[in-house]
Amino acid sequence: MVGRDVWIGIWAFVLAIIATTQWERTETGRKPDAAEIWWRFPKFVIGFLVASLIVTLVTTGYSLAEYNKTVVPSLVGPIKDLRSWAFIFCFLSIGLTTRFRDLATAGTRPFLAFSAGAVVNIIVGFVLSALVFASHWENLAR
Repeated sequence: MVGRDVWIGIWAFVLAIIATTQWERTETGRKPDAAEIWWRFPKFVIGFLVASLIVTLVTTGYSLAEYNKTVVPSLVGPIKDLRSWAFIFCFLSIGLTTRFRDLATAGTRPFLAFSAGAVVNIIVGFVLSALVFASHWENLAR
């Protein structure tokens, strides 16, 4: 899990730089400034790094056996649940910042294609979360 999360942050940063220094530069013909890269950079990466540093500092003095016996049940367990919820909300809210008016200026076909894709993603995401997390949802009621 951590490996996946680290790569998401790294690739998000790389794509923010590529988008502003290459793709946008080709379209506009001007050199981007650092503020534009910062604006496009996903800020969750900073939160992930801070959280990783805090957990690393808190658990530095533990041996592996102590870590598994003490830290995993009292610290890692609750954080896993929080991480799961944050991950679910993150992916369910991806489309909330879509500027449909800007998308519509590209033409009807791209607008309809994107809208159909978003509807399919929402439906499939809901069905999968209901199936995959069914036991989790049931445990919340207890």
